[in-house]
Amino acid sequence: MMKCSQYSAGMLKTSVEIQRATRTSDGAGGWAVVWAVIPTAPSRAFVKALSGSERWASERKEATTKWRAVVRYFEGIVESDRVIIRGKAYNITFLNNVELNDRWLEIELTGGVATP
Repeated sequence: MMKCSQYSAGMLKTSVEIQRATRTSDGAGGWAVVWAVIPTAPSRAFVKALSGSERWASERKEATTKWRAVVRYFEGIVESDRVIIRGKAYNITFLNNVELNDRWLEIELTGGVATP
C-alpha cells in the first residue's frame, strides 16, 4: 500500500461505477436483485492489478484476479457493494481509509469468472 501523500488527483484516470444491490418486486410476488449506481460515489479511480491466478475446480478452470482501486474518500460504501471497471464487475473485499485521514480510500477487489 502507498502512503497517503503518494496519491494525487492526477492519478485518478480510470472511470468507475460503484453499485449497490437493491431488492425490487418482480411483479409476480417475488423479489429480484437490481444493481444501481450510487450517485454520490466517486467516478474516477487509480486502478492497479495486484495478482491473477487460475485453478481447476469442479472440472472447470477458474480464473481469479485481485485489484486495488483508489478513490477520493467516500464514507457511503460497504463491502457488499461492487465496483464496475470497463464494464466488468468486481467484488469488494476490503475498504481502507488511508491513514484514517478521510482523504483517500483504497478498495481491494476480486474478479474472475469460471470457464468450461
